[in-house]
Amino acid sequence: MSKDLEETLAELGPEYRTVVDRLRAAYPEVEPAALRRRRAVRRPFFAAVASSAGLLAAASVALALYFSAPRSHAAAEGAFAGDYFLAYSGDVESLLRTQRADGSWANDFLTRQNAAALRSAKGLAGAEVAYRRAVRYLRAKGLSPLSDVELQDRGAFAAQCAARS
Repeated sequence: MSKDLEETLAELGPEYRTVVDRLRAAYPEVEPAALRRRRAVRRPFFAAVASSAGLLAAASVALALYFSAPRSHAAAEGAFAGDYFLAYSGDVESLLRTQRADGSWANDFLTRQNAAALRSAKGLAGAEVAYRRAVRYLRAKGLSPLSDVELQDRGAFAAQCAARS
């Protein structure tokens, strides 16, 4: 505070001093404009340098991962499609192997489809337990396995898609 303000406060009395002290404690001191300008100039420069370095690092990692991938793009698409055709292949061991611990597969679409395929694969060791685990997962989400008719319809569509590619 300036000398003039201090004198005015002294004239008003001690009870005003407590009010002014509370107000000053609630708000920080104002810094000189020249100091604010110097800080304002530095901030964008450092932010630009840091963001450029971050983008360069991210691009380097992306390129390294892209060129070190062991599979071709076509192989990756085939693996992705294989998950969706697995229920119609009759390979129950692969269904059991790819099931997660909570009873699901990659998404709810696959879980409903694969649970229905496990339902029809009776007599195989572990298939009944895997089916019950999948049904428990689906019920927790308010879903159920596909019906036999739905599974057959999807199987026919999958066969058409496989014939086209």
